[in-house]
Amino acid sequence: ANPLGAIAAAGMMLDFLGEKCAAERVESAIAGLLASQRIPSVDARSGLSTTQIGEMVVREISERATSAA
Repeated sequence: ANPLGAIAAAGMMLDFLGEKCAAERVESAIAGLLASQRIPSVDARSGLSTTQIGEMVVREISERATSAA
């Protein structure tokens, strides 16, 4: 299953809790992965496992944080 919806919801929760920067990081990581086609679709037929997608989002957030520093 594709966990992007759950990850995006966690980003919305961060925004609601006042963690604007963290919420923006989550949102931009998801957008970047979809725009680059590294995650080809938001449905379960992306060919990637839940673990793979989760790890890709974490890596994308980390890489964006490193390049911004």
